[in-house]
Amino acid sequence: MSKLSLLYIVKLTLLVVFFAFILDKIVYYGINEVAKKVYTGRIGKVNQFLNVKNDLDFIVFGSSRANHHINTEKIHTKSFNMGLDATEIAFAATLIKNLPQDKSQLVLLHFSAQSCFIDSYDGNDINKLSMFLHQNQIVKNEMTTLNKNSPIQKFFFSQVYNGYFFGIVKNYFISKYNFRPYSGYDPIMVSSQQKKIFQNQLKSLKKNECKNNLAINDIYLKYIREIRDFCKENNKKLIFFTSPIYEDNCKNDDRKIKNILENEDITYWNYTDFFESDKSLKNWKDNTHLSHIGAEIFTKEIHNRLKENKLLPE
Repeated sequence: MSKLSLLYIVKLTLLVVFFAFILDKIVYYGINEVAKKVYTGRIGKVNQFLNVKNDLDFIVFGSSRANHHINTEKIHTKSFNMGLDATEIAFAATLIKNLPQDKSQLVLLHFSAQSCFIDSYDGNDINKLSMFLHQNQIVKNEMTTLNKNSPIQKFFFSQVYNGYFFGIVKNYFISKYNFRPYSGYDPIMVSSQQKKIFQNQLKSLKKNECKNNLAINDIYLKYIREIRDFCKENNKKLIFFTSPIYEDNCKNDDRKIKNILENEDITYWNYTDFFESDKSLKNWKDNTHLSHIGAEIFTKEIHNRLKENKLLPE
């Protein structure tokens, strides 16, 4: 191949890359304008939280066991449940760091014993915030720290919407609910079929191995400390909690969590055995998730405890 031909190919390649870069930015900013107006679904819930966070006094963070278990409206008028299914501490910590500085707020964070002692946890749940990578500096910082910000995403912005585009468009044109009165709490209405499934699961439920030598995941410990420090520095009252479990045959993780959080000077409420004296299945969807009936009982307990300890915002 002649030098002239090679030079032509290089120039053509650069031209294609340049136009791909320009097209990518047009596509990205177009989708972004639509996404900003979405207030239902996962991205919609985060959009709503980011818009109202400065006016909130009480916020719940965590996974599905925060999302489906605490009706914040029953606790405080200026509140929001920012729990989201299939998320862990990286996702929650990133959103907590988006709270306003030096504003008095109460933060209730669900803590997962199932993940904090797993060596393989790498903060991958933060990818659920990837669509905010080029809009939110805190999200960008956290994704970069966890090495979740790929080189392609740095160059081609529209990649952050891979897998989300059709959901965004759908929620833009057809909202799942009226977001204005929505406070983030998503109750679980259990069908008769789901009740039967849970009953059958209990019959064959195997006891998990109860490990003695539990070591907390480094990423979890890092975020525990960062959340604690952020809250202390910015006038936030912080409470970690574990939610009820129908059948919990090992308490070693509970004791370990208690010791870890006490050593880090963090208030911890363990509700694993909250329904120990009431084994009615009407309170449950499965072994770790409450039905809307159980969630209302649990919400009342959280409200009363906050009130008794004078922790509720005025």
